[in-house]
Order: sequence, then C-alpha cells, then structure tokens
Amino acid sequence: MKKLIIVAVCAMAVMMSCKNKGQNAASEGADSDSVFVDSVLAEMPDTAPRPMFLYVHDKDHMQVIYWMTSAPKEDDYSEADISKARGLWALQQMARRNAAKYTNLLKDDKNVVAIKFIDEVLKNPDGEMLFPGELHGRPDIPSPGLRYALQDPKLYRKDIEGFSVIVCDEYLQSRKVLKITDDFNKPMPKDIVQKMEKKYGMKAQRSVRSCNIEGGYVCGAIQFKGEYKNAPKFPGEDNEKIAKALALEVVAKGDSVWVLEQIGVMYPGEGPTWNADDGGEYYPNSIQAAFEGPKGLELCYVHGAPESIEVGMLYPRGQKLEQQMYECYHALIDEDIPVWKKDIAEMNKLFQQKNKIAGIKLTKWAHIWMDDYETEWIHMADKDDEYGGIFVRKNGKIQLMQVEDPKRKALKMEMNGIAYLKFAGSAGGPSWYTEIIGYKGGKQVVQFTMLEVEGEIDECHMNGKTMSEDDARAFVEKFADAKPLNEYWTDTEEK
Repeated sequence: MKKLIIVAVCAMAVMMSCKNKGQNAASEGADSDSVFVDSVLAEMPDTAPRPMFLYVHDKDHMQVIYWMTSAPKEDDYSEADISKARGLWALQQMARRNAAKYTNLLKDDKNVVAIKFIDEVLKNPDGEMLFPGELHGRPDIPSPGLRYALQDPKLYRKDIEGFSVIVCDEYLQSRKVLKITDDFNKPMPKDIVQKMEKKYGMKAQRSVRSCNIEGGYVCGAIQFKGEYKNAPKFPGEDNEKIAKALALEVVAKGDSVWVLEQIGVMYPGEGPTWNADDGGEYYPNSIQAAFEGPKGLELCYVHGAPESIEVGMLYPRGQKLEQQMYECYHALIDEDIPVWKKDIAEMNKLFQQKNKIAGIKLTKWAHIWMDDYETEWIHMADKDDEYGGIFVRKNGKIQLMQVEDPKRKALKMEMNGIAYLKFAGSAGGPSWYTEIIGYKGGKQVVQFTMLEVEGEIDECHMNGKTMSEDDARAFVEKFADAKPLNEYWTDTEEK
C-alpha cells in the first residue's frame, strides 16, 4: 500500500527517464522527426488504423491507456514539441474513432486472440477527469482509455499480461506478420559491433541481443564506453557540464544495419545512465510484434525501466531506425486504491450500525500502511478525533474491523507477517483493559485480552484460552513500540 512512484527518490527520476527518452527522438532533429510522424500518419488512414498497445492486468482489466485527455495547447509545449504532441493526439484520436475495430491481440507470433471493445473511461467514480500517461500496479485504480475484454475468457493466459499489441483486421490484411524468436542475453554478432565501433569511433562496453525476426533480422543494443563527444546538444541543458553516454538500438540484416541513438548522461563522479536506477547499463527494447509492410519492416516495441515503460513503433529506413514513441508511461506500484465518495458513505453506514451513537459522522480518512500489501486498510475519524472506524476493503467490499471511542484508541504493529491492532485503556475505576488483535489477509487470526485490577492481572486469554501471567506480560511487552495508525488525514468535507 506504500505508494512508490518508481523514480530515484521520487517523481524526479521518473521525469529524468521520460525526459531522456524525449531527447533520444530529438537527437535526430525535431523537424525531421515531426515530418516523419506526419508522413506515417498520412500513410495509414482510418481504414487501416495503426497498432496499439493493450495494458493487461488480468482477464478483467485490459486497457489501451491514454496519454492525453484533451488536445494539446500551444502554451503547454515548446515550439519544437507542439508538432509531435499534435501527431500523438491525432494517433490517439484515430484509435478512439476505431476502437471497435481492434479485435486482434497478437501473441506467440501468428497466434491471434480475439478481443472486443467494452467502453471508454475518462472519469473516476467521483466524476473527476482521470490523469493520463500512468500505469497503475493495482487493477482497481482507474486509468483513462479504452477498455477491452477477451471474446472467450477461457483463452486467457498469464503470458499476455503487461503490454500486448492489438491490431485491426485491415492492418493484418495489408501486412505480413513476422515470427519473433527470443534470443535475449546473447551478445550481438561481432561484425555488427565492430562496424558500429568504426562508425562512431568508440569502443563497445557491452552488447546484448533481444530477438531474431523472420527474414534474417537480428535486434539488440550496443553500449559504448566513455563519453560520446559528438552527442547532439539538447535545448535548455548545460551541455558543457553534463557529459553524454551512447547506446544504440540496433536492427541488422546481412550487411544492412539500422540504428537509433539512445543518449544517456554521465554526471560528475558517476557512471552513465539512461533511465533512473538502471545500474549504468542500457537494455534493448522488447519487440512485441513485427510486420512486413508496404514500405518495409514495422516493429512494435516496449522499453521497460524501473520507473517507466515506453511503447511505440520503429521503422528501419535508410541507415536509421525511425522512432515514433506513443508514450513514456510513468509506472506506479503498491499504490493505495483511492477512497471514493461511495466508499465514505458505506463506511459511515457500517460505523453507525456498530456504534449506535446518534450524530457521529466520520469526516476524514487515511490509509493504514501494513505489511500485508494485498489488503487495503482504511482509518476514518470524526472531526474531533474522538470516534473512529478501522476498515478493510478487499475485492471491492468494505468491512468494519474495529471501532474507536474516547476510551478506546488503536495502535498498530506488524510482526511475523501478521498485522496487529492494540487497544489499551481504562475499564473503569482501578481497572485497565488491553486487547491485541492480529490479522492476516484481512481476517482475524489472533485475539488477546487482558484485564488488570490495581496493576495485577485478573484474567487473560489468547484465542479463548487462558494464559499464564508471565506469558501474558511477555506477549504485551512485544508491543511496547506499537505506533499510531497514521499521520496524515484527508478531510472529506474539504474535498
């Protein structure tokens, strides 16, 4: 449940990852890149919409995730970038218009799995516009885009999870689908490496192959040692102080070699980096689908990094790999599922049924971070922090686990894979009552109770069985460092 916007420290590294990707395209020149994108779109009218990438959590959550939810405005982009943004918006609009035509998911080379369009999602359950360009690690967190499902759910297989390529019938009819054979972790052929060393005047540090494609194509990457002194200068950077590193995406066939320069950075005292947390090594794209089209080879690629995933197309033309990046998605994992207005209403209803004190309304909430990341714990309280409820939400259903009142406040602690809630307070007069409840997977597995009178244990039980005083004291001592449930509230009345 701990939110991780996978990035060195946080959002900054995600930005660096996608920023570097933008620079890679810029290395070919902004104008030529824009012209190429426009020409590709012109080649492919709506009668043959381009391949799209379906993000698959499971058979119930399959979606083409939007990278924009409104047309780009000039004020939001530089002069060099606005043309690209318009091209990407046109591409997304093309997919949107033809959503029902995408009926083929490509897997296992020429094996096609039939899919069907369900609907378009633009808003969350509270009616607010969703933020585009992000991949959520939890399927219950909505993203804007086009939802799909398998025509036959029985055909679902785990190996289609992540990104898969989907196409329309017209696209398949006008192109030959090429067989892809994984060949990862082998080095690129020596003659190709030597040819690139000579071309760039640099020594290769490492090379890695990704796959072979029907027709004699080999794909992979070459990473060079040291600084790339002939690197293009990028607008807005201090190019004199930041050294550049070079890696190449490579597609080769016989004596023909097509490359895409991937420009990394070398900060003082550090090694090269292309994506945050990449360990100084560049890894090649994963080719998800390959086609022989009217003008040559067309490749659908996915480039994964610790904090981002990029998808798009590569076209070997001339001596270059022309790239059209659809999106560099921010990747998020272990996020808290948002609490919607309907959830807040349901939790208040459950609390009233249990508490039975008129006039008490829970108005603020916070997630409780436990070690069991499969279970969503939610803490709610009234405006005065006197009354509260502790809830579990699993598979979309909410259950009230415990209530708090002025005399009964919870602390939390995790131990041996069990999440514990500890309550301790006056039982009236000289009495003191302690209750410790353990949960695993949202289900109660431990219940300890102890009543003390004037400091002496009067009774104590573990899961309904009497405990010795020494065992009871030892058990309670383990929870001496129990912590508050949460530190930060979201106030529903301020939302």
